[in-house]
Amino acid sequence: MKLSKLLSLSRKAQAEVVAGIDTAQVPGRGLRRKLERMKGRKQDGFTLLELLVVVAILAAIAGTATIMLQDTDRKGMAAAHVAMMDELSKGIQTFRVLNQGVYPDNWDSLVSSSDGTTAGTLSELTILESALAGMVAPTTLTTDEVAALNAVGITQLRYVDETQQGGECAPASIASFVLSKTNDVTPQNIFRPAAANGCGNDPLTPQSISVAANSVMLWTGGNDRVNADAADRLIAVGAGPDSTLFNPSIIGALSNVPVYRHTAPGEYNRFIVLWNVSDPGGQATFQAIIDGAGDTKDEELGEVDNLRAT
Repeated sequence: MKLSKLLSLSRKAQAEVVAGIDTAQVPGRGLRRKLERMKGRKQDGFTLLELLVVVAILAAIAGTATIMLQDTDRKGMAAAHVAMMDELSKGIQTFRVLNQGVYPDNWDSLVSSSDGTTAGTLSELTILESALAGMVAPTTLTTDEVAALNAVGITQLRYVDETQQGGECAPASIASFVLSKTNDVTPQNIFRPAAANGCGNDPLTPQSISVAANSVMLWTGGNDRVNADAADRLIAVGAGPDSTLFNPSIIGALSNVPVYRHTAPGEYNRFIVLWNVSDPGGQATFQAIIDGAGDTKDEELGEVDNLRAT
């Protein structure tokens, strides 16, 4: 083969041609040594075609992996949330058994107050997750409903005090306040007192449940979804860290306060407990656990099983 034709071949083709030459037939000791060295030399690169094939294979693998792992993190969170909802349900019922028929107390009211008390102007907390905000509404308890809650040990609620943190806890500024990097206030602690980096009322002046206007939130997200009768009134409260359900000094208390992770930054992200105050026996009853977006346990399971959008 002519040298010019050999040089026009690809490196791989050149190596194949060289490998096919019989070294013994080459005249001259110097040429034979060079040929031997060329045969022993390893190919030190890839052709453009080989690189394109490798890139195509990697792209196909990446595409398959993306489809298989799509939304895996959120589905994993949904599975964890289902476990948390189960833990809360069992914890509330166990607490009552171990405490002579008394349920945990001191829940987050989901209500904001102009002065931190039920004597001030009361309204729905403005940083509730948007879906949840459409499933609850401020309501006024009757005297019988207050008595029904008190009969099972639910006597106090925590409120956001709009005067706390230099007025930053007011409805108009609270959203930007909890997102600011200049303070330690977080959405899950919004009902904690100012000393604990929250906007809640002073813990030394607990707010008793009363018939004050708009002092509690009523569940309006569909009673059939939580196995309640259509006429039942369900009061919604948040399972915040100041509830006695998480007080380590009380028998039957839980050790961890669960956080709901599917809310947007700056939105209240505790789980919600529904209390039925329509029991003709005069005692409120535990109805259900709802997540921070207003979903039931079965709906969260739908996310885990890929039956509904996360």
